[in-house]
Amino acid sequence: MDALIKRIMLAKDNNSELECLMSDYIPFIKKTARDTGNTGIDYDDRISLAMLCFMNCVKQYEAGKGSFIAFAASCIRNRLIDENRKQRRYANNVMPFSRDGNEFAAESTENMISIAVYQKEQEQSKLSDEINCLSAKLEEYGISFMDLPLLCPKQKRSREQCQAIGRYVAENKVMREMFLKTRRLAQSELAREFGLSEKTIEKHRRYIVTMVCLLTGDYPLIRVFLPHYKVVKK
Repeated sequence: MDALIKRIMLAKDNNSELECLMSDYIPFIKKTARDTGNTGIDYDDRISLAMLCFMNCVKQYEAGKGSFIAFAASCIRNRLIDENRKQRRYANNVMPFSRDGNEFAAESTENMISIAVYQKEQEQSKLSDEINCLSAKLEEYGISFMDLPLLCPKQKRSREQCQAIGRYVAENKVMREMFLKTRRLAQSELAREFGLSEKTIEKHRRYIVTMVCLLTGDYPLIRVFLPHYKVVKK
């Protein structure tokens, strides 16, 4: 049994292993979603569906049944194409009636649309749950989830710096425990560690706090969108 198959078998019943596997294969997931072609689905929605499909593939895959990569790529492509078909049917709002005026055909179409919408909602419920949990957690720190785009530093260098600080706090046991206990950043220590002024740390405090919350909480689906994301070992 090769290394990937072993990881898949472990990930079936272990969320941490599943998170690590998804983190390592996010480039494959994104590439497969991009290469599927013009599906008519927004890029973010396409990636979310591809990620959820990859998770389902891990749960469903059986060792010895062929290449997992080929299996996952096929499932992701088929899922995106199928979703595009459902969205097109919904957008066109086709309501066929039978010749004798029987409304059964129209009712069946309405049911089909309802089922398609319900399935999409179910598939994305895990991601929605994570967003809701993160939103509630951030409120404890006086941060609104809706304000996150405004909190993100505009300059790439500043973003990378803040992300590095967030990861440092999450990976440093003393810093992490103090943050979780007091809900405060050790701003003076962080300023010394990264050669910055405390004023700079304070300026980006809410963004750094958001990064720490993301890295220390149970948000595997959201975290894989982070650049250069790797699971924090506690």
